[in-house]
Amino acid sequence: MRIDFGDSSNMSGGQAWSFAREESPAGAFAFEPSSDIDLVRRHGGPVSHAALNPAFRTFRFPGIDGLIAFQLHRRCAVVMGDPICPPEQRTELAAAFAKYCAHNKWSVFYAVASDEMQRFNGQAGGGALEVGDLLIADPQHDPEAGSKARSLRRNINRVRRENVKVWEYHGNSSPDPELEARAELALESWRANRTGFQMYVALRIFADRPGCRWFIAEREGAIVGLLYMTTVNCGGCRYSIDLVFATPDAPRHTSELLVVTAFKALREEGEKAVCLGVGPKAELGEIHGFGPIASRVARGVYQLSNRMMPQHGKTVFWEKFGIVRREPVYLLFERPRVGVRELGGLLKAYNFTLQGVFLSSLAAICAKVLGRGEELAAQARPSQDASCEQAQPA
Repeated sequence: MRIDFGDSSNMSGGQAWSFAREESPAGAFAFEPSSDIDLVRRHGGPVSHAALNPAFRTFRFPGIDGLIAFQLHRRCAVVMGDPICPPEQRTELAAAFAKYCAHNKWSVFYAVASDEMQRFNGQAGGGALEVGDLLIADPQHDPEAGSKARSLRRNINRVRRENVKVWEYHGNSSPDPELEARAELALESWRANRTGFQMYVALRIFADRPGCRWFIAEREGAIVGLLYMTTVNCGGCRYSIDLVFATPDAPRHTSELLVVTAFKALREEGEKAVCLGVGPKAELGEIHGFGPIASRVARGVYQLSNRMMPQHGKTVFWEKFGIVRREPVYLLFERPRVGVRELGGLLKAYNFTLQGVFLSSLAAICAKVLGRGEELAAQARPSQDASCEQAQPA
C-alpha cells in the first residue's frame, strides 16, 4: 500500500514517493530500481536493516537507485542511518528527502549518521551531536593471540571445557525450520532476562536471508547463544556483526566464543575488516551548530541518560577484540535545537517510551533514598527488548 505521494514545484520539477516496503515503485523510474534488500546489502551501514522492517517507510527519488528508511512521529521524520544508495548520490538523495519533508511540513532528524552526512547537514544550517563511533576490527588479527589476550583466552577455554560448541549455520543453502524455531526461543529467553533499559532497533534474524550469516552456540543439544552477521558496505567492511547474545543458562563468556569463531571464519576467507556496529561514547563528543548553553545542556542530558541506560558497555565489550579504526557517528538535527518532536521520534525509533524514562528515573531515586542500590532499581525496571545494533552480553 502506498503511504504518501508528493509532487511539488519546489523540488525542481521532480516527483518523490514514500512507500510501504512491500510496494514496488518501479513505475516512478526510467530504470528498474533495485529492491530494498539489494540496496541494503550493497550500500547499507550498521543500522540500514531498518529499511527491511515493515514498521519503517521508505523514500525513493527518480534518477537515484537508492532509498531512505524513516519513521514518522508527530510530523518528525526520523531517519535511521545514511541514505542507502551509491556514495556519490547520498547528499543528492538527502537533499531531495529534505525538500519532500518540507513540502509535507515535517521536520527531519537523522540517527546514526556518518561524518559525511554531518558536514552536509551543517552546510544546510543543521546541528549535530557526536554520540558514538563505528567500530571496525581486523579479523586477520587473532583476538586470542598474544600476552594481552591472556584473560580472554582463559575465559574462552573455560567455555570450551563446559562443552559449548560453536558452528556456522548455513541457513541460506540448507534451512532448518526446527533449528530456527529453537534459536528464536533462545533469543526470546535472552530478551526476557535482560535487566535495565535498552534502546534498540528491532532485528528479524531469519526474515531477510540474502547476505546473512549465523553462528550457533550449542551445549548438550540446546542452543545457548547466537551471532548474527549481515553483508554491508561501510568503513571498508563487507560484513557487520549486528547481534551476539548468550542465553541466561549459557556458561559465562559464551558470547566471546561466538565472536572469536566468527573472526576465525572471516580470517580464513581473507577478510581484512569487519564492522562491529556502533559503540556509544561514555561522554558526548563533538557538538556542531549548537550555542554554548545548548551544548552544556546536551552534555548534561547525555551524561544523565548514560547513567539511566549505560550504553558504553557495548564499546568496552568490543574493545577486547582489537578495534583498529573508529569513525564518528552523529545525531543530526535539521535545526540546532532539540524539540519535543525530535526527542519523541528518537525514543520511538529505538523502541523506548517516555513512561520508561519516568520509571527509570523513579527507580534510581528510590534506590538512592532507600539505600538498596541495584536490587531495588532492577525491581522497578520493566522488561525491554534486546539491544540490536551490536548487542553485547549482560
